[in-house]
Amino acid sequence: MPPALRVEAVSKQYRIYDRPADRLKETLTRGRWKAHREFWALSDVSFEVEPGTTTGIIGPNGSGKSTLLQIITGTLEPTHGSVSLGGRVAALLELGAGFNSEFTGIENIFMNASLMGLSKSETERLLPEIASFAEIGDFIYQPLKTYSSGMYVRLAFATAIATSPQILIIDEALAVGDAVFQHRCMRRIKEMQENGTTILFVSHDPSAIRALCNRAILLNQGKIVAEGTPSDVLNRYQKIIMARQQAYEANLKPAETEPATSRSNFKPAPLTYLYRHGDRSAEVLQVVLLDSALRPTELVETGEPLVIRIVYLAHADLDDVVCGFLIRNRHGIHVYGTNTELQEVPVERVRKGELTEITFEFNCWLAPDLFSLCVAVHSSAGVSFDWLDGCLFFRVMAATPMEGVANLNATAASKRHPQITEMASN
Repeated sequence: MPPALRVEAVSKQYRIYDRPADRLKETLTRGRWKAHREFWALSDVSFEVEPGTTTGIIGPNGSGKSTLLQIITGTLEPTHGSVSLGGRVAALLELGAGFNSEFTGIENIFMNASLMGLSKSETERLLPEIASFAEIGDFIYQPLKTYSSGMYVRLAFATAIATSPQILIIDEALAVGDAVFQHRCMRRIKEMQENGTTILFVSHDPSAIRALCNRAILLNQGKIVAEGTPSDVLNRYQKIIMARQQAYEANLKPAETEPATSRSNFKPAPLTYLYRHGDRSAEVLQVVLLDSALRPTELVETGEPLVIRIVYLAHADLDDVVCGFLIRNRHGIHVYGTNTELQEVPVERVRKGELTEITFEFNCWLAPDLFSLCVAVHSSAGVSFDWLDGCLFFRVMAATPMEGVANLNATAASKRHPQITEMASN
């Protein structure tokens, strides 16, 4: 089966001029006098999206995500490369793209529907569905320049999904809507996934990428630096974000000396993990999951009291250490996380060479599944000292079957009403 979307060696160059007059001089000399600098927003980007799948694109600001989507949707021409699409495309790009602010909501619906190949009669048939989903009332008859950003996104999303596209492209637009609307959109996206719609989804929300996507692509500085399962790609993304923060912090304070080797006699059990990053100003030495008798455990009964014990060593004098954990299910969805800052645990100054033990106690009201544990030690400003992903795995069991990721410990009761039963039989 041919791919629904193919991007082949796409590059996009912009010319940057220091002054407007430089552009004029270069034009008048027909390029003999070069007055610009070249900036490549995208460089040799290639990938394919299979029909019926959902691919997430993530990356830091300025990585080229929006430029790529504009090229895919045809609103921007690439400098090199090509894009081929296999079906009707609906796109929600950044706020303001695709709609005319002087037109009313109704006029914009007809204009966008016609661009996607729908006739006037087909659009009229879809109009009640669009108006109902957008839920903006009589504003649908007003010019878009009178809309709030949330109303704009409601109308844009409602129009895009009503046209039943084979390919849906979303560029962070849903982040503008309120919680109720976001929930409605996510439910509708899942329905489209079940119906075989191909979706290309750009977001800065790792939870949304994990929940919706079969595959993820990481862009950085205009290039693809990772692609694969959402969990693996998001780990790489986290490393890039933390490296940026560390570089920023390094510019604000003098460089520190290399961490000294500890003389502590603490002998931790072997530490395993799937992924690790941080500047090691503090180093995690031990992570254990304990049952109510303080014995290491990997099999947990739902609702059982648990303790997570984390031991870390300071390689420098630190004032604002935060230690926490995050539990993910087997799909990579975050199900619970907390840290010492959120728990309002007093943090005193940690001296170089000191060991600190942190314990978290909780009742494990999770539904049966396989879960992984991520632990981190960082500053209150978010600078990662030591971040370990997949350092522990445990399985939750239950005697009673249930659905979802959490066990709300519900009970059920039944009561018969004889009079109602007699009336029903008559």
